[in-house]
Amino acid sequence: MRATMSEAPSSAEMFSDEAIYKRTVRGQRELLRSDGTAMTTAHRVLARVNGFTNLRNLIELSPGDAREMVQAIRQLFADELIELVDLTSH
Repeated sequence: MRATMSEAPSSAEMFSDEAIYKRTVRGQRELLRSDGTAMTTAHRVLARVNGFTNLRNLIELSPGDAREMVQAIRQLFADELIELVDLTSH
């Protein structure tokens, strides 16, 4: 899996059960700025992304529709708030 934005990952890489995401510096700032009162699906996903938990477990831990979560991940990734952890170096 790739972690750099310069090489966009495929949908298969992004949504593999074993895909692991971490917040970018920008994502961390966004999370800290949020007051938590009106948390969208994307903000809930951003709060749960930790660089260790794989996508399957994130989906299992998240209430609601998996399709909403997939859309949130796409948006967070496009906004450069999260990135894939490079598992090839471990």
